[in-house]
Amino acid sequence: MLSSNDFFDVLADATRRRILALLLAEEELSVAEIAHAIDCSQPKTSRHLAKLRDARITQVRRDRVWKYYRLQPQLPAWAFHLLQVMVQSSELSTRLNSDMIRLSAMADRPESRVLRRPERLSMVEPGVPALSVVAPGEPGRATSR
Repeated sequence: MLSSNDFFDVLADATRRRILALLLAEEELSVAEIAHAIDCSQPKTSRHLAKLRDARITQVRRDRVWKYYRLQPQLPAWAFHLLQVMVQSSELSTRLNSDMIRLSAMADRPESRVLRRPERLSMVEPGVPALSVVAPGEPGRATSR
């Protein structure tokens, strides 16, 4: 079970907030994709992902040589809601836009994935995508900025 102390300790770091925003937008990403998107070394990215996994906010899936991370499907509703509100803040929203652009330009993505869920991004202002997120395990529930 996710404790509120662990949850807020994890959110205290800006890099982990960016990773969580990406996982809300893309559902599942490899370590290499996350490292590329946030322009961070793979070892440093892996350390941040380990903290998220240890706090039970994310889960990992191994596929051959790739590790894929996603939000924990059993994430409590209160935690998921806080992540949604956090992503919609102007600072993180701006960073997410930059990270998503960097991710979409990544060469050699695993399984040649390119923004697999384009319906999750919509344009609010010309050139500024807005995030539309769906709660883990609840495909029908969506909110947008």
